[in-house]
Amino acid sequence: MTQPINPPSIPKMGTPSWETVFGVEIRENNEDFVPLSLAENQILVRPAYYGAGIDRALPECYARDSIRKRLLQANALLPEGLRLIILDSWRSKETQVALFGACSSALAKAYPDKDEKSIKEMTEEFVAPPSLEKTRPSPHATGGAVDLTIATTDGVPLFFGAPFDYPGPISNTRYFEECLECGKGLSDEEEVALSNRRLLFDVMTRAGFVNYHGEWWHFEYGTQRWAYVKNRPFAFYGPKKIVLNSFSVFNPSADSGITTLVTAGG
Repeated sequence: MTQPINPPSIPKMGTPSWETVFGVEIRENNEDFVPLSLAENQILVRPAYYGAGIDRALPECYARDSIRKRLLQANALLPEGLRLIILDSWRSKETQVALFGACSSALAKAYPDKDEKSIKEMTEEFVAPPSLEKTRPSPHATGGAVDLTIATTDGVPLFFGAPFDYPGPISNTRYFEECLECGKGLSDEEEVALSNRRLLFDVMTRAGFVNYHGEWWHFEYGTQRWAYVKNRPFAFYGPKKIVLNSFSVFNPSADSGITTLVTAGG
């Protein structure tokens, strides 16, 4: 199936609080985690936080197997000459803590007049509170969230108007849509960013994902946010820890909440 040349505009989305999202029941299905680089001939995997030296970040992007399958569906919807680049998926709590702290520090420096409570609230707009609690997991801790962008087949990223992980209003998925709705004209460069955001949103939602409104790059499936947006009675991905051992085996443990991922050993 080919992607329309002009993808539709991004619709208005709800902005549920974390408390609302965490109120959704989780019925863990213990689906396997897989390395997304298994689909390297179709999608690119470039772990952004490992490259940036973030604490406990992995040199691979792991996600639930249904995420991999749906990413391939989304990739197939892109126009010829384009493909998805995966920047992040499952995260350890240590990595989440490091990212939360880095974002908080950046916002505190950018807004010196804001108090600690305000900075924390602003931080939570861009980084989920670090948590492995069974009923309140950070989305990336479940293996059901993915951060990604689009690139040419040779790996050159498209322009989206704001870099990945930029903590500002321009990162909001509908930022350029709202500019148009307010009667503000867009520059040629901003029109390109708008078109690319529409394309990413379109292929990902057609593949069954939901977007987090504050980040054009963040999509989820099977999580509490996904269940809330889709009006499903429960989510089926809860928090999981990943332990890397020495064999290529997947061993999910329903009791411990730990999935053992064994990587190829010599």
